[in-house]
Amino acid sequence: MFLSKPHYPALEIAYLAVDERYSRQGWGRIIIEAIADKAQTQEMAGCQFLTVEALNVQGHNAVTFYSKCGFSPSEYPNPNKGTLRMFRTLYPEKGEE
Repeated sequence: MFLSKPHYPALEIAYLAVDERYSRQGWGRIIIEAIADKAQTQEMAGCQFLTVEALNVQGHNAVTFYSKCGFSPSEYPNPNKGTLRMFRTLYPEKGEE
């Protein structure tokens, strides 16, 4: 479905980082949920997805974090690219939640 679409109404998360002192305390997930809530409740545009270029290099892999936050890959992994494009549906179909 998603891999074949050239354009989609989405909000891109450009950069997201949590200070190491607060790592693994749930702050990243809290930020993602706040972004999703804001995207769903704003009235200026009709976003359907959140998207991100998740860092995917040795020693710095954000793909697992974004997967735990409900994101899925929107492209096939490329070993020559240091990121993996991922998306999260803001309005999942009934039964997909």
